[in-house]
Amino acid sequence: MGRKKSAMVLPHLVDAGGDITKEWFVEYSMRDPYTGKMKRFREYRRLKSLKTADERYSYAQTVIEEIKRKILDGWSPFARPKEHYHDNLLLDTVAKRWGAEREGVVNTRMYLSEFLGVKKGSVSPRSYQTYQSKLRIFCEWVEMRGLQDVYVGSITTEHVLEFLQELAEEKQLSCLSVEKYSQILHSFFDYLIKTKKVVRENPVTGLPRLGRVVDCAAKPIPDRERSLLLAAMRKYDRQLWIVCQLEYYCAIRPGEMRNLKVGDLDFENGLIRVPCTVSKNRLTETVTMPRQLARLFKDEGYCEAAADLYLFSSTGMPGVKRLGKNSFRNRFNALRNRLGLSADFKLYSFKHTGGVMLVNAGVSTWDLQRHFRHKSVETTERYIRKNFAADSDMLKNHFPDIDP
Repeated sequence: MGRKKSAMVLPHLVDAGGDITKEWFVEYSMRDPYTGKMKRFREYRRLKSLKTADERYSYAQTVIEEIKRKILDGWSPFARPKEHYHDNLLLDTVAKRWGAEREGVVNTRMYLSEFLGVKKGSVSPRSYQTYQSKLRIFCEWVEMRGLQDVYVGSITTEHVLEFLQELAEEKQLSCLSVEKYSQILHSFFDYLIKTKKVVRENPVTGLPRLGRVVDCAAKPIPDRERSLLLAAMRKYDRQLWIVCQLEYYCAIRPGEMRNLKVGDLDFENGLIRVPCTVSKNRLTETVTMPRQLARLFKDEGYCEAAADLYLFSSTGMPGVKRLGKNSFRNRFNALRNRLGLSADFKLYSFKHTGGVMLVNAGVSTWDLQRHFRHKSVETTERYIRKNFAADSDMLKNHFPDIDP
């Protein structure tokens, strides 16, 4: 492993061995963020005009303290050129009205915008919106603190911690929400390290866990409540009834469902193809379609629809215009509330309910991993530990009595 490169050498006096007949100066070095090379700077100022060594030592100390303070406050001696860039942090309405092309010195906003430009082509539109909104809030915080024009490498772990603490306290965010901010900021600084090579250490490291502990996970739906929901959906919202069965039988996320087309369903072989342009993890994957779901699609006439139509549209059947991203969730929540059921039951609960049924029926961890499209069997094992207790006849019916 190579020796770690320093970012600066703090100012110090070069006094020619105390000889006042020679030139004295304050010297410091800093690494140029644009070339990666160290550059030496010398401050001569009034030192030559002072006639005694004591006067020079005293004045030099003042100069050293001034330069130290400027450096620690984020000042950089390097002139930053102005560049044109596309401000990806702007709200869409602002960008459309006034445009997003900007010119300015290289600063944190510019780097954030560049990072978002890279992410836009590698994550789903929904994930991109998450990156954009959270980085916009971070940029606003940086600018409110007067850090927008300091060298981006001057943003420290203390700065990031202060930002996250304010988020957690003022907005009463959950641990998971604060953790999402941390993950996105960590990715941003990794980009500055690996791609831009303007930062040497990631400040988003070793942070304490912040935010409220809240269990927001969707819970499996018991038999009685599930029967009520399915009966109501079958009567009042047949399309939503089919959506919930697709989630139950195939563990396909609502955000993926609304983008599926009829051609993604292979009725002959009983498979559903989730294209990389649709799946959350940006990989093309195939899911087994259980016979109950295949029969349902056949009975509802989906087999005869054109392959290029969206599976779920505003017509209630396959159509050319997909539904809005919150349509399924809003309709489910409204129906659940009308039935007076707990808000712990969410649309996503049907996926977990299907998982419970499969595990209790004895499905192998490997089959569950493939069906749920988890990246690894370890992910599936964590999922099982989090969502399922041991389904043991011994524990349920033959546990030794507490009273001897």
